[in-house]
Amino acid sequence: MLKRLFRYIRALFGSLLGQVENPEVILEQAREEMRENLLKNKERAVQAITERNRLRAEVEKLERACIDLERRAEMALRKGDRELAKQFLMEKASYQRSLESVKQALAQADQVVEQVKIAIKRDEERVRQKTAEILAQKARWKSAQIQNSINKALEGMSMDDVSRDLERVEDKISRAEAEAQARAEMARESVTGRVAELEDYAASQAAEEELAKLEARLGLAPPAGETQQAQPAQVETSEVDKELQELEARLKRDSNTTTSG
Repeated sequence: MLKRLFRYIRALFGSLLGQVENPEVILEQAREEMRENLLKNKERAVQAITERNRLRAEVEKLERACIDLERRAEMALRKGDRELAKQFLMEKASYQRSLESVKQALAQADQVVEQVKIAIKRDEERVRQKTAEILAQKARWKSAQIQNSINKALEGMSMDDVSRDLERVEDKISRAEAEAQARAEMARESVTGRVAELEDYAASQAAEEELAKLEARLGLAPPAGETQQAQPAQVETSEVDKELQELEARLKRDSNTTTSG
């Protein structure tokens, strides 16, 4: 039981260690760290700009106060109250000292903001470059994994088995092609046979019509009732053809003799 538990813990630790050493995990962690650092720097930039804006508003406020105190001192002098005018000017001097101090802080804040903006742009460019490198390295890692998988599959594969499989596939393809050719040939012959039958039938019909015309011209046409009777089967022998030709020749001679007489 303890040995089994020890093997389980060792396997789990090995799996976690392998995951930590996985280049894809390392690259993704580096990418995430860069993104977080960039966000932190942007937040610092926001704070610097906020402080700059606050100092700028304070400068404007102090400048307005100095202008207002000077205006009051002028009014007091016009009324002949020199002591009050002096008091306003002393208060104005105090505001001016504060104004100078705030202006110096504002100048420093402006410099900090510009530096932060430059740093942000530099960081963004660096992040873009590093991100492109990380993506390229991840693609290389994926490609290497695929290549290793292919190599492992090829290592466990026998070339003899592959050759036999290819031969079986080639034999099936050849049989299928031969069958397709045979079916195509049978289809062509079937079509050719039907066409030949139609041509023979058309020729036979034309011959029957020509024979009927000849018989009609010679006055040998059969009675109307006989045309409806079924015709006897033709006896395709050379003797019958010869006898038919002799009969036709004799009838033609008799017809010519009758016509000339």
